Amino acid sequence: MGTPPVTTAPVFGLRKTWVDPGPGIAMVWAHYTWSAPGAAPDWTDAEQVVLAPSDGGPRRTAVLEVPRTELSLHHFFFVVTAGDRAASPIFTEEVVAREITYADPDGEYTSIGVMWNADGETPNYTSMAMDGLPFESVGEAPEEGSIYEFVRAQPLPHVFRGTVWGVRGSSVRYGYHLIRHGRPDPADNAESWDDNAGAGWVVEL
Repeated sequence: MGTPPVTTAPVFGLRKTWVDPGPGIAMVWAHYTWSAPGAAPDWTDAEQVVLAPSDGGPRRTAVLEVPRTELSLHHFFFVVTAGDRAASPIFTEEVVAREITYADPDGEYTSIGVMWNADGETPNYTSMAMDGLPFESVGEAPEEGSIYEFVRAQPLPHVFRGTVWGVRGSSVRYGYHLIRHGRPDPADNAESWDDNAGAGWVVEL
């Protein structure tokens, strides 16, 4: 049996769905754990979450909190009816990462974030790192008020890089959070979103 790796890495939300095969189901839990890629699961400290019914119909969903690292994700459903308890087969999926970039040719922005989902529904956020800077976001700058000077000192174009995660073979849809911060005139500070006119962008995992 493999032991889930100990990690303090941030998590991302990954929604899982169960559809009741018939009436009479009182409760459904998702049990999940993770292991190093390709290793067997150890269920000793598995996470559990109750799936909530969706609009009163047979569809139930819950969001799993998965570490932002490449791993094997294992989960199964435990189903409770008035007279029975049953477990589904175990499902194993490979969680992988992809790098997203944003090029700022004119040095317009001091930081960029990427809003993304790994399941088509659940929003996740990544602060992108700019090439040449030792910090990823405004709050991590050595002197927060001088981030504009740090960014302006870097040669153009400015390239920001961030990472998204999801199940291998799936698609991740994303858009950009564009931030101007620390300008000499505070009136020039601004935030906006670029989601490709509502269509977003998609990366295949």
